[in-house]
Amino acid sequence: MSSMPFQLVMRAGPQPGSVFPLQKSEIYIGRDPSNDLVISDAEVSRKHARLIWQAGGYILEDLGSTNGTFVNGQRLLGPHGLRPGEVIQLGENVSLVYEALYDPNATRLSAAAAYPPPGTPAPSQSAPPPPLDQPLYSMPAYPLREEVPPTLETEKKSPPLWIFAGCGCLLIILCLLVGLIAFDTLNLYCVGPFRLLSPVYQILTGGTCP
Repeated sequence: MSSMPFQLVMRAGPQPGSVFPLQKSEIYIGRDPSNDLVISDAEVSRKHARLIWQAGGYILEDLGSTNGTFVNGQRLLGPHGLRPGEVIQLGENVSLVYEALYDPNATRLSAAAAYPPPGTPAPSQSAPPPPLDQPLYSMPAYPLREEVPPTLETEKKSPPLWIFAGCGCLLIILCLLVGLIAFDTLNLYCVGPFRLLSPVYQILTGGTCP
């Protein structure tokens, strides 16, 4: 067993304020008189829970009780390692506080560490912290992309608008000339609806429709 024993203090139940020292490696809790910790309450099962000593503390395990075992309001679904100050609840009526007893050896050890005997070398100190003006870490420097100014060779010159206007006028004149030649060659001025244009045809060509 550990040099720092534990105990359970009943907060609510048939014997409020009762203290139960935990002095065995395996402790059974329940309503049946054969248990190590007998709690006479209707909400407590005959074999309700079990405490097992392991790794310097107790493990709490529910034994399939009817009303469940809770730690700090959470129902146990498996073994739970208890910590001092946790509240164990059996059913709805019984609650126990898990406490660690006072250990005088811990006080002696802490006092010896705080006040070492004369002649004891001082503990080695770690390296001093870096000065405030020195950065704790540095980010890698990435070169910025340089903007290349445009040159006369790279600049694209757009043609002036008068060239587009002249080309458009020439295209229209060519279309009119081709149309007149076609009408004159095929005598279309004297056919169908184009007969209305026969006066214009006579003025331009000097010919007459049959």
